[in-house]
Amino acid sequence: MDPHEHKVLRTAYQLLLTLPVTSAGVERAFSKLLLIKSKLRTTMSQERLEALMFCVAEKDILQSLSTEDLVAKFATAADRRLDLG
Repeated sequence: MDPHEHKVLRTAYQLLLTLPVTSAGVERAFSKLLLIKSKLRTTMSQERLEALMFCVAEKDILQSLSTEDLVAKFATAADRRLDLG
């Protein structure tokens, strides 16, 4: 494990230990972390990993969001075309 991953896991442990959750919830969160951060995905950025963990941990919030609103917001956020000319 590289030093950056160690730091990320240490931070995750600190956060999880300060939250009033059952041990089953913590175990599920780390189980999901292992699924998301597999050896095939070790090049994933910290920002993306945090976003995916939020989606897993806060599934009820994610499910309450309107897909149409999210697509519309994404579409109007910025021009994502790359000028190759």
